[in-house]
Amino acid sequence: MGDTEQKKISVDMLCEVWEQKQRKFEMDIRMLLDSAKHLAVQLSQTIESSAEPIDRIRSQQQFKLNYLMIHLTEELQRQNDKAGAKRRLQEWNKSLDKMRLKIAVLSESLSKLGLVDVLAMKKLCELPDNSQQNYEKLSQTLQHCEAMRAEHLKALIGHVHTEINEWCDLTLQYPSARNYQKDCCTVELLELLEEQLKDIKDYYNANKAIFEVYAKRARLWMRMEALDEKAKKPNRYQNRGGALLREERERKAINIKLPRIEQQIRELAQDYEQRNGQPFLVQGEDILARIANEWEDYRMAKEQQSAARKKTASDNLLEPLNNSARSGFISLRKTTSVPYFNSTTVSPTWTAKLQPEKRQRERSK
Repeated sequence: MGDTEQKKISVDMLCEVWEQKQRKFEMDIRMLLDSAKHLAVQLSQTIESSAEPIDRIRSQQQFKLNYLMIHLTEELQRQNDKAGAKRRLQEWNKSLDKMRLKIAVLSESLSKLGLVDVLAMKKLCELPDNSQQNYEKLSQTLQHCEAMRAEHLKALIGHVHTEINEWCDLTLQYPSARNYQKDCCTVELLELLEEQLKDIKDYYNANKAIFEVYAKRARLWMRMEALDEKAKKPNRYQNRGGALLREERERKAINIKLPRIEQQIRELAQDYEQRNGQPFLVQGEDILARIANEWEDYRMAKEQQSAARKKTASDNLLEPLNNSARSGFISLRKTTSVPYFNSTTVSPTWTAKLQPEKRQRERSK
């Protein structure tokens, strides 16, 4: 522990002791004043009931008691004034702190449109001075920021709405502000959207570990699907400068990394469910169920692809057999068929050769 921290602790302790003494002192004054009033009543009753004249000693006691009561009353009034001044000072400081907070929120919103300098506003809000001059400066700055917000209200609402959609994509949620009325531009709507944006950011920061691990899995999953698509190409076995070997190595690395990352997601999701009493959702679905469904869909797609390949291979194997059987049937039909001749198809030379043989047979008869 440094000297500065030690000194701060010592000063805080002294201030606490002083406040305790002040409170005790005020209580002591009240007790003394009550006792003095009670004694004054008793003394007054004694004087009234006594038939003897008031002596000098009783007169002095009465005077001292009255003086003590006046002194105690004045001291108690001073204590009350100090307490009132302290309360007013606290209220004054709170009012300045509220203005600083509003300026910080407005400047952060306006800076997204480049309307103000965030660093200058931050420097102004970090000033510890709570004087009247600084109060007026903060008040003027706040009024200026509110006027600029009213002037650019529509643009601010649109920008915050865009941010909500981006953060909803980052946190794997459905944007609940997607269907807001674009023609409705009010300060209340802007503040509502800014509060919603803050809640989404807080949700992401509280569960940042699981979002980052799930994002790694999503990248690996997309790469695995891309490699599967490349494996479907008919020219994948051609020499592509060793690309096929690199793809195979990458596929093996993904098969090793993916189960490890999914185990981390499982542990983080179970821890989240124990802490919050509900499962961690990804777009309205249990993250573990979503991963299981993705694997089931992946396996079914693989089985369908395998069945399609087997059917294609079987069809390709049967096609040559069918073609050869068909050609054999045609050749057989050609060799066993009897040609049909008619007069128009017989040549004149063949007819001339047949005529002498015909005449010789007729003579022999």
